Amino acid sequence: MEYNKKTAFVYSLLKALQCEFFGFFVMLFFIAVRKAMGLFANLMFGFTGLMCVVCIMADFGMKQGEAAGTRARLHGDDIKKSFGLMLGLCAGAPSFLTAVILLLSRAGAIGNFMGGFKVLNASLYPLLDIVAHSAEVSKMPWAVFIMIAVYVALYPVSCAVGFRLGYDRVDIKDKVMYKQD
Repeated sequence: MEYNKKTAFVYSLLKALQCEFFGFFVMLFFIAVRKAMGLFANLMFGFTGLMCVVCIMADFGMKQGEAAGTRARLHGDDIKKSFGLMLGLCAGAPSFLTAVILLLSRAGAIGNFMGGFKVLNASLYPLLDIVAHSAEVSKMPWAVFIMIAVYVALYPVSCAVGFRLGYDRVDIKDKVMYKQD
């Protein structure tokens, strides 16, 4: 059975949906405690939301990379190590699309999309709440797009790194637990 790239792309979109699902719960817990905890809640839940994306996408990349690497080594399938980047770009496409819509909204080309962006990128909500607390996109500083770009880049970067590690059969546990001479 050949490594199916189309199925991998569909799974990458499902993993992006999984990231948003977990991010939505991070956002809900953040909303519940932000008054009592203040800025610490923003930082703690913001880090948790970003780590949800990194861990889910890196795990997905590792599993896909392991399967692709095995197929390439044993059966000569033409799957390159860079395919993990393509999977990550596919997974990050919905967040990139919402960022473009937010940019158009901030530029005044369309109506206010800030509320939609915050819900559709729930993993970023606690950090976004620090710099763009208002629901009005016109009050958001332009510099926020730097933070959004880093967030969107987490999808392809973590998936590509995970894919490469899985493809090369790198065992992270052994690297961390045992000293390599």
